[in-house]
Amino acid sequence: MPWALNIAREQGLDGALFFTQSGAVNAIYYHGYKGTLKLPLEEPTVSLPSMPLLGANDLPSFMADTGTYRALFSKILNQLSNIDEANWIFCNTVYELENEVG
Repeated sequence: MPWALNIAREQGLDGALFFTQSGAVNAIYYHGYKGTLKLPLEEPTVSLPSMPLLGANDLPSFMADTGTYRALFSKILNQLSNIDEANWIFCNTVYELENEVG
């Protein structure tokens, strides 16, 4: 819900983003949104900073095949539209499972 941060900014308040999915999934979304993950995929593997080499089947299905779920693709990635304006970003993560991302 990027609009919540926009409202906080309009009121002169600090704001935070909270993502309930894992840190690794959020990192994939972030790179998709910023364009560092080129979509649709042209290679069978994906290399992202601080993550192990990923195959297309390791990505959310709507990112591996961007034409299948076009509305979902836009909705999910656009939740990051104001990520650079947040004072804090909170992610759901388990260090023992995602220590390479942290």
